[in-house]
Amino acid sequence: MTQSEPKRRRMRALSAALALAVLAPAISQALPSDRQQPITIQSKRAQLDERSGITVYEGEVQMDQGTLRITADKVTIHSVDKKISRIIATGEPAHFQQQPAPDKDLVTAQGSTIEYWVDREEVQLLKNAHLQQEGSTMSGDRIDYNIREAIVVAIGDPDRDDNQLIQIVIPPQTESTSEQPD
Repeated sequence: MTQSEPKRRRMRALSAALALAVLAPAISQALPSDRQQPITIQSKRAQLDERSGITVYEGEVQMDQGTLRITADKVTIHSVDKKISRIIATGEPAHFQQQPAPDKDLVTAQGSTIEYWVDREEVQLLKNAHLQQEGSTMSGDRIDYNIREAIVVAIGDPDRDDNQLIQIVIPPQTESTSEQPD
């Protein structure tokens, strides 16, 4: 017996909502000390255009600020009044990681393009997007994450012939006991 299409859609929406409920609180905040840390960038090449406020780093780029790490083939940083406003990382894939709290595991993400709007506190993962936190994973063609509102939206690729769906994996809940066997 097969499920009707509306029922399958409701089940997919429920699964997505459950995954978002698991992932969003864990990735909604970065360590408070990260923003007070210096930004260090390593690359094979850098070009700064002071008039436009755009700096482009190319070749094995690694950008660190506290627990935040972005690695990519190319990172473009847009600045307004000498403050970073937007970061675009591209690669096959580009990677992002950050620890949300001292007692939490790293959040890891990847995509062919990662865009981060600093003032809006929004991250967008494009093409082969993947997000992981504490065993839960989400993947799709695009993942949009509003850090301030703790809202994650995953989207499949409607233009692909196989109509790619998003995939969410939530590990089983296990009870932790503080008692050790004798």
